[in-house]
Amino acid sequence: MPLRRRLLVGFVAVAAVLVVTNLALSGTFRSFLIDRVDRQLTEVASRPVFAGERGRGPGPPPGESQTLTEYFIAVGDRNATGFSRRSSAFADEDRPPPRLDHGEVLRHAARRGAPPRPFTAPAERGGSSWRLVAVSSPRGDQVTVVGTRLDEVDATLGRIRLVQLAAAAAVLVALGVVSWWMLRLGVHPLEDMARTADAIAGGDLSRRVDHPGEKTETGRLGKALNSMLGRIEEAFRAREASEARVRRFAADASHELRTPLTSIQGYTELWRAGGLQSEEKLSEAMRRMEQEARRMAALVEDLLLLARLDQNRPLDRTGVRLDELAADGVRDARAVDPERPIEASLEPVVVDGDEMQLRQVVANLITNARVHTPAGAAVRVSVGVKEVRARLEVADDGPGMDAATLAKVFDRFFRADPSRGRAAGGTGLGLAIVAAITEAHGGRAFAHSLLGRGSTFVVDLPLAAGDGRTRPPAPQRT
Repeated sequence: MPLRRRLLVGFVAVAAVLVVTNLALSGTFRSFLIDRVDRQLTEVASRPVFAGERGRGPGPPPGESQTLTEYFIAVGDRNATGFSRRSSAFADEDRPPPRLDHGEVLRHAARRGAPPRPFTAPAERGGSSWRLVAVSSPRGDQVTVVGTRLDEVDATLGRIRLVQLAAAAAVLVALGVVSWWMLRLGVHPLEDMARTADAIAGGDLSRRVDHPGEKTETGRLGKALNSMLGRIEEAFRAREASEARVRRFAADASHELRTPLTSIQGYTELWRAGGLQSEEKLSEAMRRMEQEARRMAALVEDLLLLARLDQNRPLDRTGVRLDELAADGVRDARAVDPERPIEASLEPVVVDGDEMQLRQVVANLITNARVHTPAGAAVRVSVGVKEVRARLEVADDGPGMDAATLAKVFDRFFRADPSRGRAAGGTGLGLAIVAAITEAHGGRAFAHSLLGRGSTFVVDLPLAAGDGRTRPPAPQRT
């Protein structure tokens, strides 16, 4: 059953309990007041003047004046059909006497020594009522009736019922306000949460729950749901991005592998068809197949390295001198391209990381600068400390890159000049590997470039635990 209906049922149940309780209390009060009146009437009726004791008849003779009293008094014979009123207190027209039925009076008349049996009779006119007691004379031939009006009892009961009605109305109003407040703070937010959940189930992951605050259970639930929805949305986005990267990666890898495989297949089919008869042609075909095989091997190695990095495997960390790795990379580059001017400004810097992977970072950055710049363009390599972090920079005087190219330069299989990259034997994964290794070490890789003014690739890494310098020493140029 919905909470709203439960509250409504509870409200109706409380209202019913209040009505029944008021009726019971009203009946109890009436019985109490009537019992008190009956005791008073019984006490008055038991007086000797009404019992005809001490040699007198039951009450004074008819027509004899009596002292005024608040009680109604009437005397009659058992065999007569009427009663004569003996009290003059109710002689006015505004307070009519009770309507006495002879048979009913005789039925309630008490014998001598027996307790009276009070009864109620209506007034002769109007809507008031009387409470009466009938007492028989000692000889049993006469009956005396003593009564009092119930106006005060009815007035008291009316006031009590009015108070009960006002109290019940106040309780119901308070319950209504409390129920509305509970619905507003509890049920309405839950309904909003249910609608939001339905919208999210329909695919709208951007929906959030409006909660009144953190001081209520509903508010805390809404905050927790919003936090959970944010994480779910991030997870879905990450999964979608990962799936997109996997699809793109698989497509790019397939494309990259298809080219050398096609070349190798073409040469083998040419040989099978007898098109490689001469030693010169066969040697050239073998050279090209070996070249394409090496290219595929390099591509597969790069893909395996990226796959291991994507799995976030723990690194084999040791203290590594980043400046020594850079110096080795500069020497290797000078040996491969002795005509290119390569400058190095290196200071001793120790980082905590995998030496082989960091060595590959240095080699990839320097190779990227050599391959993608014209022959003779200067390359500058520097290692230092900036803002309590190790920094490796490789700058060149090449043609530079525009903003669109710069934004994708670390993407996998991205080439600013695809035809030139394949001619040089590149796989388009060098800078992607640099970024992946740097992130695995808790660092960041980025680049600066302007068209016609060269490019600078930067790698920031955390310093080793024992290297807490904030200012780099004077650089040493090689």
